[in-house]
Amino acid sequence: MSEPNTPSRHPGPAGPRTLSVRSTTLLGFVLIAEAALCLAVLISIWAPLSDLTSPQAPKAVVWWPLGLGPVRLTANTALLVVVVATSGLGSFVHAATSFATYAGKHSLVRSWVPWYLLRSGIGAALAVLVYFLLRGGLFAGGTEGNATNPYGFAGVAGLCGLFSKQATDKLREVFDTILATHDEPDPKDHRGGELPPAAPVVTVVPVVPTIPTVPAPPTP
Repeated sequence: MSEPNTPSRHPGPAGPRTLSVRSTTLLGFVLIAEAALCLAVLISIWAPLSDLTSPQAPKAVVWWPLGLGPVRLTANTALLVVVVATSGLGSFVHAATSFATYAGKHSLVRSWVPWYLLRSGIGAALAVLVYFLLRGGLFAGGTEGNATNPYGFAGVAGLCGLFSKQATDKLREVFDTILATHDEPDPKDHRGGELPPAAPVVTVVPVVPTIPTVPAPPTP
């Protein structure tokens, strides 16, 4: 008699583990809190920024960020804060759209949690870099912040947070074009060491012996 089939003691690899309802709710609250913080900072700083970018703007104003304390604010500093805050809102739109899609399908896995938590930081860092490039390339070195348009920088920063992947690819294309080189490659391998000289190529030509021809005897 044949033995009954027994279940295997070594099951196959487990699939991706989805988040529980509690973890999904907590992640959603974290995303909403980030967006609320960015929006509150943006609303709080916009009035001082409007004063600093007016035709007869003062050199600095006092700003109370969310009622935490007085901060001496200049036009350049206010623009930088606006760039960070609007990039956070753009990152929230991207992350919240993805979160709502996967959470609604009950397919939000744990391995993607760092992606959602780092979206705001990635968007803010990218927006600050683009802001510095625009300020350095489009304006003179001594131009103050009151000579700029805060709406334009805020819109660009928000798009950097929303489309960080596309913005990074575009920056890579720009730098590849600017820093392109056509020099001969150095004789170095990928570890930084010198490559050994190539061995000389020896060509062997076969020698075919020649057979002397004997003249035919004369005919009578």
